[in-house]
Amino acid sequence: MSRVFAAFVVILGLTACAGAGDAPVQRIGFGSCAHQDKPQPIWDAVLAAKPDVFLLIGDAIYHDVIIDKSRKNETLADKYARLNAQPSFKKLRQSCPLLGTWDDHDYGLDDAGAEYPRKKESQTAWLDFLGVPADSPRRQQLGVYNAQIFGPPEKSVQIILLDTRYFRGPLKKRAKYIPSEGAYEPNLDTTVTMLGETQWQWLEEQLRKPAKVRILCSSIQVVAQDHHHEKWQNLPHERERLFKLIRDTGATGLFCISGDRHLAELSMMDAGIGYPLYDLTSSGLTQGASKWRKLEINRHRVMTMNVGNNFGMILIDWSRPDPRISLQARDETGDITIQEKFPLSLLRSGTLKGKVVAALVKINGQAFAPEGVKELLNKEVTLEMEVRATGTAGGLVFLNSAEDRKSPENFTVVLDKKAQESLKQAGVASPRTHFDGKSIRVVGVLSTFRDTPQIIVSDAKQIQISTK
Repeated sequence: MSRVFAAFVVILGLTACAGAGDAPVQRIGFGSCAHQDKPQPIWDAVLAAKPDVFLLIGDAIYHDVIIDKSRKNETLADKYARLNAQPSFKKLRQSCPLLGTWDDHDYGLDDAGAEYPRKKESQTAWLDFLGVPADSPRRQQLGVYNAQIFGPPEKSVQIILLDTRYFRGPLKKRAKYIPSEGAYEPNLDTTVTMLGETQWQWLEEQLRKPAKVRILCSSIQVVAQDHHHEKWQNLPHERERLFKLIRDTGATGLFCISGDRHLAELSMMDAGIGYPLYDLTSSGLTQGASKWRKLEINRHRVMTMNVGNNFGMILIDWSRPDPRISLQARDETGDITIQEKFPLSLLRSGTLKGKVVAALVKINGQAFAPEGVKELLNKEVTLEMEVRATGTAGGLVFLNSAEDRKSPENFTVVLDKKAQESLKQAGVASPRTHFDGKSIRVVGVLSTFRDTPQIIVSDAKQIQISTK
């Protein structure tokens, strides 16, 4: 009976939304982390916000966490039926289109990726919940990624829903778990994927389609990189690949939304795409922290809501000559707790000129961040990095990992006069030209200059172009 009820609700929702695709979309709601066994009064606030579209972007239910042991034999369909039975959620499905992607708990296992053995069953249950027709190509596709464009061309909104579970390779666990550092460290194996090649190719196709506004939906955070939980930075080469793809496709009007973290926050960074990259996180619909807690580290944070259940709203004011976008997080009563307003023209290449996200730096084979300087200061290390910019001053040559040498993530290799002479004898007349854009490997003592980590090279034997 529960499955019949779930299907009935889906039919109601699809019927109410038919024909809505050509109207300009102005109000997009989204949220994540809704435990089916907890009260869900937040749907009343969502309804009051009157979204034109609502996006579930992870943990719509909790399948792997069983609080009530008497329900341990429940299926995914049973749990989706209990979500559908929430009266206000039922009204939401009848009032607007519902799109979504999953995260680990509706996928089926905490922090799981491609190794999860029941992912095909989970996909079937997810598509049933969304009401995807039996003859849809999505029923034959591996993974739940999807995209849709709403509105006429001059006011088009593209919603891109990524699947960060079905293909994701293994996370790298720390040798010893330390609560303050979390379970994972960056996995530098470039063969490990976040999206899988098929989804990467699909994403490139989507980013090349014409659209005025693009909402890139990721269940885990894209921009925040400092906390010790799941995030794109756990696979830094894949995060950098995402930024490069946005830049290379010339995709404008793009920002990210994410969930997972049981808090709401807005992050923003220069990701080298030519304009600021925003990431609005909303979590959770039922799982927000109930008490004050220490803020997670986030060097890219703009503002935060650290306590309480929440949902996200994206407002687009098409009436202005330069349409205005408002990114909001709202609490359980509907009050706005986070808001950032900016013109759509801000999300256009050239807003941030001449800057590229810092290259990944590895020290002794591990990902390196500025906060790791103290531990390794004055010790001999092996550095690996890509040279993104070069410079000269006082007879020295500088090789930088970031195009902006003042970036807090920049690492500098300094070639002193002895090194330059040594390189000249080895046939390298212009070190700047020789190393620019190359991946290099350097052995030397880690030091700092004006808080920037550096290695000073005095002998050509200390530095070589990597064969990688």
